[in-house]
Amino acid sequence: MKKIITFLVVFTFCQHTFAQVSEDEKAVKAVVMQLFEGMQKHDSTMIRGTFHASARMQSIGSNRKTGAAEITTESTIDGFVKQIGTMPANVQLEERVLSYEIRVDAQMATAWTPYEFYFNGKRTHCGVDAFQFYKTEKGWKIISISDTRRKCE
Repeated sequence: MKKIITFLVVFTFCQHTFAQVSEDEKAVKAVVMQLFEGMQKHDSTMIRGTFHASARMQSIGSNRKTGAAEITTESTIDGFVKQIGTMPANVQLEERVLSYEIRVDAQMATAWTPYEFYFNGKRTHCGVDAFQFYKTEKGWKIISISDTRRKCE
């Protein structure tokens, strides 16, 4: 009888834990989707709402002249938000996420999202976005994005 009770307690705990992770994973994915929807709409408020105040962005790609690998850092999230928000309405941006791999532990989450990027309907590059999230009182916020950018195969 003791074994049955122990099993039921552990089973109930595991079900609750897995359900919570599942809800957190859905919430993290929703933030990524909001970011890219905001970019499509040039909606700076929508984009800004996905980021934590301390967030940073970095890209890893190739130098256009030398071909050597290089890393670039966005000076501020505000600069990125303003840049997207002030683009002309006829400029179309679309980042198509090909899959999501999301991991959550307590107040931290990570998302690995391979993507294809389209500018005015033309695929310009591909890569992977690596997001880091922090769970605030207002929900999950992006604290870091690192991405790779390469020619699509």
